[in-house]
Amino acid sequence: MVCIIADDTGVLKRITAQIPEVKSVTLIVMNYYLVLIQFLFTIVALFLFWQSVGYFRRMWTYKRVKAMPFPKHYETILQDIHQYQTLTPKHKEKLYFLILLFIDQKEFVGAKMTITDEIKVIIAFYACLMRLGFEVGEKDNVSTIIVYPEHFLVDDSHMTDGIHHTRTSVLEGQSANGTVAISWQDIKLNIAQRSKENVIIHEFAHELDFEDGLADGTPLLENSNYKMWSEVFSKAFTSLHELTDMHKDSEGLTLLGDYALTNEAEFFAVCSERFFETPKALKKYFPDLYEELKRFYSLDVKELFSSKS
Repeated sequence: MVCIIADDTGVLKRITAQIPEVKSVTLIVMNYYLVLIQFLFTIVALFLFWQSVGYFRRMWTYKRVKAMPFPKHYETILQDIHQYQTLTPKHKEKLYFLILLFIDQKEFVGAKMTITDEIKVIIAFYACLMRLGFEVGEKDNVSTIIVYPEHFLVDDSHMTDGIHHTRTSVLEGQSANGTVAISWQDIKLNIAQRSKENVIIHEFAHELDFEDGLADGTPLLENSNYKMWSEVFSKAFTSLHELTDMHKDSEGLTLLGDYALTNEAEFFAVCSERFFETPKALKKYFPDLYEELKRFYSLDVKELFSSKS
């Protein structure tokens, strides 16, 4: 600030009278930023506190579940599952923990049926088998499983060109927003027939696909290359579509089935089914697909089920 000194002190007085006003505005601005900084620090502190509370709660839950013995009748239920029979003791031990944790943390809802231990254990087994290569708690966004006794009806309503359309579909399974709905009849049929299809794996694969908010057949790929994934899956999807357009058949198309070609999301879900149900065949006819799925699931299922035909 420039001070003008003259005989008439009025100028000087006017200048010095402005100094407190400038200081006052500066203090107000400084106080505003201090309050803002304190507020931001409080938000960050609350977030970190909540994260630490969640972490310690998870650790406490893991410790509690690890201390629980795996019920003998659960083992008896698993004996009917052919994948379970080929697992090593080490893998079984990890699955026991994952199954108990799954049953402890998820809500099972019976739609006009009673939820039994058999239902819980079988659904938990396949859902946890898919996560055998993941860290505990990783990619685990399902909170509720609704089980129907058989196929169930779902009404689908949508608008096209201003016209309201309603369609009723008969489904074996459905998944959205952390909820999976499955037909128990189809689960039992898949197991009894040792089918290449598995409705549990199919629906839980959809939930993995939804993790990034899009049902596009490309899940979050922390350990995979998006470019390579896109090239491999697009090539297989397109080539199989071309075969169906020309009314030609192939062993690879027979393995995956026409439903896999509905869209990219269904293609990923069906490929995940075959990865866990018929890994040798998938690797034979689609070696690149197999490698991408192996990287994504962090699991070489063909080796895991080496004694499986």
